[in-house]
Amino acid sequence: MKRVYSLILVLAGFIACNKETGDSINSNAVSEVSQPFADTARVPINDLGKGTYLGFTGGLYPGGTNKPPAGYAADLLAFASSIKPLNPAGVGDSSLKGKIGFISIGGSTCGDLMIALKNKTNGNPKTNPFLHVVNCADGGGGASLNSVMNPNDPYWNHVDLVLRSSFINNRQIQVMYFETEDSTNLKSFPARPYQYRDELEVALRLFKTRFPNLKLVYFVGRTTTFHKSQIPNIEPCPYYAGWGQKFVVQDQINGVAGTKYKGDSAVAPLTTWAWYEWANGTNVPRKDGFVWQESQTTDGLHATDAGLDTLSSRFQNFLFTDPAANRWYANHHPFISPR
Repeated sequence: MKRVYSLILVLAGFIACNKETGDSINSNAVSEVSQPFADTARVPINDLGKGTYLGFTGGLYPGGTNKPPAGYAADLLAFASSIKPLNPAGVGDSSLKGKIGFISIGGSTCGDLMIALKNKTNGNPKTNPFLHVVNCADGGGGASLNSVMNPNDPYWNHVDLVLRSSFINNRQIQVMYFETEDSTNLKSFPARPYQYRDELEVALRLFKTRFPNLKLVYFVGRTTTFHKSQIPNIEPCPYYAGWGQKFVVQDQINGVAGTKYKGDSAVAPLTTWAWYEWANGTNVPRKDGFVWQESQTTDGLHATDAGLDTLSSRFQNFLFTDPAANRWYANHHPFISPR
């Protein structure tokens, strides 16, 4: 299916969006907004609903909704239900050798959140005992989207080293949390989200080859970023990243070439939203009560310990309450304890 670019509008930005220098409550439950917002205001995509931003309808999924359409939801549930412990050969195994690999790919904000989520997962009797949570993110600007999408980039040496030291291999990886920024200076809308989408889709096809049993990739957007010295990825970059991720999910729902996720000719894992973490950086909470402020960061970008606790708690709440994610994240057999 060919993409139709029905609207090309440019929003002037003030800060170039560069490569990351430091490097991260169930949003699907958010009620939809019936009244439109001002078209030029940056409103959280999940709160925007059927309202528009520069002519583009909000909602995490098509049609201004925060819930996946029926067919896609059925696929999500089927994929999640198929996730089982695998041995190093990638064969189903419920013995001590069996693991469900859940990894993070991206920069340091991604890694910080994954570490906080891992701490809430490991040893928790409510989580799946076969889960093997591994943080493969990398800070210091070495894991931009441009690096991740390049199979020959040194970033992948880092990933391989982390997996080996965690005693898990590529064939056991079935779930991924993916979040990073790219190195472009492009900051217009919708050109930047479209470029971000295209780069994400290249990366997803690479993931399919590196992790043959990878089934689900979760997006969270990016947190609002505030202006402080040495922080290049400030607004509108994080807001546009969320739109780029929305466009990827939309492409898969619409069957766009290069995004097929099921069948013998699948070229990518299935992508979906976890909870969406962008907020407008004010005291006014989103519809789900979430607020993200500069005081919750150490430098305008990276979260404080308290901020990470907030982000990881909401991420975990999604994993426990989402009908699909719950299938692989929660412990449905508490009598089994391979840890």
